[in-house]
Amino acid sequence: MAIRLDYVMKETGQNLTRNFTLTFAAILTVAVSLTMVAASYLIGTGINNSFLGLRSEQQLLVYMNPSAEEDQIDSVSRALEESPQVEEIDFYNRERTFDEFQTLFREQPDLLSSVTAEDLPTSFRVKPTSTDAEVVSALGDTFAEREGVLRVAYAAEYARQVQRSVNTLNRWVTVVGVVLIGASVLLIFNTIRTAVFARRREIEVQRLVGARNWFIRMPFIVEGLVHGLMGALLAAGGTLAFDALWQRNFVDQVAFELLNQIRWTSGDVVSAILIITVIGALTGAVGSGIAVSRFLRA
Repeated sequence: MAIRLDYVMKETGQNLTRNFTLTFAAILTVAVSLTMVAASYLIGTGINNSFLGLRSEQQLLVYMNPSAEEDQIDSVSRALEESPQVEEIDFYNRERTFDEFQTLFREQPDLLSSVTAEDLPTSFRVKPTSTDAEVVSALGDTFAEREGVLRVAYAAEYARQVQRSVNTLNRWVTVVGVVLIGASVLLIFNTIRTAVFARRREIEVQRLVGARNWFIRMPFIVEGLVHGLMGALLAAGGTLAFDALWQRNFVDQVAFELLNQIRWTSGDVVSAILIITVIGALTGAVGSGIAVSRFLRA
């Protein structure tokens, strides 16, 4: 028995209107779940972008001994310039270091009056070519052993902690997304199963006259697909609303300095909408397919 498009659309429409309350609940659940999935994706992307920015701005600070001789400073400078792991070098002499010191501690006049330019070490501000914490730490260890170097400073452990936190957050985002999608699949499954049960006598008649299982299943599978796509459509609107609210309330707001660093692009928003659209379609098709298959076994 051939499957006609008009038959599928008619049966699907009847199923959607016959169980309107359950249908509305399923679509709303899918919409809320997918909106939260999209929001989690955007926040995770924003945190990753923030972390990449943090890593790209990391500097290696090579402090020279205050008593370091000029040839020792020149030797370290040449070694930094020749190192393939170094991208940029900025040398701070005593006068420049003292100007920075005065700016940083301008609210502590007693400290400023007790320190002179001669008391402060010269230093090299180094931007590594790699942002990997292990590579930069190895570079720092190499220069820490050179003659005339007082110490090398780099927030390696801080970067590792931030990276671990980001990885943990991404795992939680994935877990939350899977749980929410699973809940949507279960609700669509129950909705379709209820629709199949309500039409069980009609289905038995169709089977008696020789209708194939795919002929009977198709309207229910399309119904589940509609649930998923309509939920994804509502979730797309929710995603755009979430993006607008985040941009207005947190981005470039002094009161939320931490959240201000979590940013994403319009391309990320489009990616989130495409992702939840695909997930919505798969969720509806899988949930309805399982529900119908359990009732109509070949």
